[in-house]
Amino acid sequence: MIDDKTKLNLLKEIQKNGNVSLSCIRINIDHATYYRWKKEDKEFRKKANEAETIGRKNNCDLAEHALILLVKEKKIEAVKYLLSHNSPRYKPKTTNAVILHKSLPKLEPVPTRTLEDLLVEDGEQRRERCVSIQNKFLALGGVPPKADGSPIEFHELIDYEIYIEEWYKKKDIDDEKKNIPTTEYQKISPLTNG
Repeated sequence: MIDDKTKLNLLKEIQKNGNVSLSCIRINIDHATYYRWKKEDKEFRKKANEAETIGRKNNCDLAEHALILLVKEKKIEAVKYLLSHNSPRYKPKTTNAVILHKSLPKLEPVPTRTLEDLLVEDGEQRRERCVSIQNKFLALGGVPPKADGSPIEFHELIDYEIYIEEWYKKKDIDDEKKNIPTTEYQKISPLTNG
């Protein structure tokens, strides 16, 4: 059981060093017990707060004493510290730094597109490309059949564009040899099979 004498000894120890944990170790009391006493006992709390304040002041006195000893030993860092904190002549000049930065223009939000949107967009682009290819070959006389004789469907025009170009090159060469006029070939409607 802890008596009032133990509490008094703990407060005296805190006054000496200002460190609650270290004081509790020296008196052999758990620091949680100390904080419980402060919480539960108003009078003890008042005395404990005073002891902590006195202990911190004592620590400052010890630190100042150690600093003075270092100054006496001519330790330059201690001398600089002491002068910069105690003499107006050696205090660092305070400067106000103004940092300018250029604000970036606000970016417009990027519209969110779904996979379905992308597929529809791709389908529209593919259809426009097929119409362009069809018009190109209609001007030459139409779209010829595949090598096996089956018709080239509208949606296949992108895949067969090079084939059709090569077909027309060969046909032009053959027509020049035979001196045959160009005839019309298959005309494909973009509304069918596309």
